[in-house]
Amino acid sequence: MLALLSSVAPRLGGGEASARSCYKIWAEATKTGSHYRHRVYVENDCEYWLQCSLWTDVDPQPPVMLSVGPGMTENGETSGRSQYGDPKAFGACRRK
Repeated sequence: MLALLSSVAPRLGGGEASARSCYKIWAEATKTGSHYRHRVYVENDCEYWLQCSLWTDVDPQPPVMLSVGPGMTENGETSGRSQYGDPKAFGACRRK
């Protein structure tokens, strides 16, 4: 997991660093019977489209890929059946 996070950190330099200030990433868990469904969200406040790679601490692979338009919020499911109710979101977005 640390290797995965370390590999993303260097990519946040340059053009992505300025993009990082105009979008937000978060995760939510919804209880469904005896398990949780995890979703990762991206809110794009940038003036351009973003291409995002997203995951949670519970479900790091494979990452969810989303395209998010200016002023839009999109989400993708990372797990449909988890025992954990508090996933942490991770990801990186770049200008599309």
